[in-house]
Amino acid sequence: MNRTIFDDLFDVSRQMNRILNDSGWQDRKRWPETNVYENHDEYILVAKVPGMDKDDLDITLKDNSLVISGERKKEELSGGNVHLDERFRGKFERSFMLNEKIDTEKIEAETSNGLLIIRLPKAAESKPRKIKIK
Repeated sequence: MNRTIFDDLFDVSRQMNRILNDSGWQDRKRWPETNVYENHDEYILVAKVPGMDKDDLDITLKDNSLVISGERKKEELSGGNVHLDERFRGKFERSFMLNEKIDTEKIEAETSNGLLIIRLPKAAESKPRKIKIK
């Protein structure tokens, strides 16, 4: 069977996918893992940031986009050898588009037990309201 240049390109593409997937690159694009909840008054964003100090995190809101960024530093071990190293470390940035209008003056963020909790209160005009029939 004769090989063509397309066979070679396919092989290169397959090898690149294997390298990127095996290195965890795909997972890093979604780090930190996040859940978003909604109730009548607010959205609550909960991101897993184990071992991170609040000073290593940045939260910004611009043009209805919430951005969580920072750097997860390598843990320093004294003595001993590392046999398995799977935890992500390095700089990261994750963006979330907000569909509702948010009261930007009342946004609150806190860290607790390895979680970053961001409360995004809905602006009054975006909250549902009941209209009375006359």
